[in-house]
Amino acid sequence: MLPPFLGVLLLLGTAASVALALGVWLWARARNRATLGQRAAWFGGGAAAVYAMFWVLGLVLTSPVELAPGQTVCFGGLDCHLHVAVTDVHQGDELGVTVQFSSDARGAPEWPGTLRFRIRDATGMEYAPTNAVPDSALGPGETRLFELRFPGGVAPIGSVLIVTWKPGVDYLVPGSGNPLVQARRRLALPAVTAPRV
Repeated sequence: MLPPFLGVLLLLGTAASVALALGVWLWARARNRATLGQRAAWFGGGAAAVYAMFWVLGLVLTSPVELAPGQTVCFGGLDCHLHVAVTDVHQGDELGVTVQFSSDARGAPEWPGTLRFRIRDATGMEYAPTNAVPDSALGPGETRLFELRFPGGVAPIGSVLIVTWKPGVDYLVPGSGNPLVQARRRLALPAVTAPRV
């Protein structure tokens, strides 16, 4: 499985290779250099095929995993420094899910607000939180708790929390940085505690 940093490098390298191949192919057509044009087309097609192979294999080879309460999913670039775990669940008018963000980075801040959260219940229905994680930095070595609130009708038994990057260009990144791959690592919810007053 490609780590996020290598996935981004593969995406950028493929884009550059295809753009170069297209430029050479256009130049070769303008100069009547058929052999050079064919080689450029093969080079661009080969680069795209390698990229597509890694993108598809990332999805096919990643089995769904349900992580026990207290375990974490992690996010980041070269090294995954932003960790997310579920610490508490309580049922009231809404379903409250307390998540813990922690950073083991040495210098750079992490940004929990760039993550997307969903509850998937035992029937496969997904629910978005009714509140958003603040878009504030998590400093190196810092830990912070935040309560996500979901509609009160969500049944916590058999439900899991799915954490991915928010929709964007990350869907094009092959490997573990792709939100479709990240969604296969799910956090099981701990036992429900009494509603908060």
